[in-house]
Amino acid sequence: MRKILFVLGLSFLFFCPHIVDAASISIAGTTSTGTVGGNITVRVNISESSGLGSWEYSLDYDSSKLQLLSGNTHVVGYVDSVGQTSQSYTYTFRVKGTGSTTISVVNTSIASWDEVVTSPTDSTTINLVAREEAETNYSSDNNLASLEVVDLTLSPEFNKNTTSYSVEADADTASVTVNAKANDSKAKVSGTGEIEVHEGANTINVTVTAESGATKTYTIVVNVKEKDPINVKVNKEELSVVRKNDELKDLVKDYYIETTVKINDEEVPAYKIEALDLTLVALKDEKGNIKFYSYDDGEYILYQELGSDLLTVHLLDNGKIPSNYRKYTVTIDGEKYKVYKLNKNSKYYLVYGENVETGKKGLYLYDSVDHTIQRYYDEEVGSLNDKLRMNSFIIIGLIGLIIFLLIIFLIALHTKNNKRRKNKREIKKRLKQEKDNF
Repeated sequence: MRKILFVLGLSFLFFCPHIVDAASISIAGTTSTGTVGGNITVRVNISESSGLGSWEYSLDYDSSKLQLLSGNTHVVGYVDSVGQTSQSYTYTFRVKGTGSTTISVVNTSIASWDEVVTSPTDSTTINLVAREEAETNYSSDNNLASLEVVDLTLSPEFNKNTTSYSVEADADTASVTVNAKANDSKAKVSGTGEIEVHEGANTINVTVTAESGATKTYTIVVNVKEKDPINVKVNKEELSVVRKNDELKDLVKDYYIETTVKINDEEVPAYKIEALDLTLVALKDEKGNIKFYSYDDGEYILYQELGSDLLTVHLLDNGKIPSNYRKYTVTIDGEKYKVYKLNKNSKYYLVYGENVETGKKGLYLYDSVDHTIQRYYDEEVGSLNDKLRMNSFIIIGLIGLIIFLLIIFLIALHTKNNKRRKNKREIKKRLKQEKDNF
């Protein structure tokens, strides 16, 4: 019985078809469309489930439409180790022309580890278009579909048309995670992920770039609460003392000398301006806006300066301003200033202050167009005004003389005309009398 089963088993093996997995080669592009002037990428993949031994192939393409930037057109390869079942190659082309183009793998020869040789082929077709044609079909959607700061609440609630948000974070928060999703799958989003934050206001920009290249930026201000803040009141406004230099690095000028002062028994960062004998500390409002204040024994006065590369002036309120100037409030670089102008349309602002380098006080004239400042020279301006007034008097006198002469001329002309009319009447009268006598 055992012999019969053995014979039947051998017969089954002999007559059963032997299934062998043939080697394959494939080529595919990462996109179905290319743009003239742009790049396209294709990949060639060789596989043999029973194990590769060696392979060889050539890459065929239309050089009038494509320029090969990377990759070899003739490839000969061998396995690195027993059991390797696949091998891939990547090619990059620059698009030169338009139309449909085919990239093919030809002259293939793939040998398996057990030396079974096959010659499969494959090709991929890509449509090439001019950039102008492609751009007309590009999406310009640069909106977000969603935006969140993990575990924090956006204010206001997210809306794709709203680009400014804020969140409140607990003290000692070291980082936040921002997630965002583009409204269009072809758009790209940057500025997300885990982002380090510090105490105070932190601005995070999330930018959406549409397929067309149009961008839109969503801004999130993360306000990290201060631990045990030092609160002060200035002009009825609640402010807190900035206690970390990191928050001030973009506000400190070259001529500020770093120091410290003690407020509420705590050393806090401060800065001295030696020429002015001023000590500045930074105060922050509830929105996270930071400004410097001059500090003296618990008193705070807002520190404001105007200047350019050559001259910077600390503004003061106690200067004597010429009577022909009027007080106005103007905005310069987002900051409000009290200035004096000859009229509301004037582009020149007169201010009183002190030079931060020399400490010299006086009037200064600020050019709001060129953003420059210079000394206001009272004598020269007064002399010029005197000349202008003198010229005005002369002009007014000349105009008065001309009007006076014109009046005299009109009176004389009127008198002459009256005399002529009177003579005519007398002549007519005599002629009539002579006629009657005749």
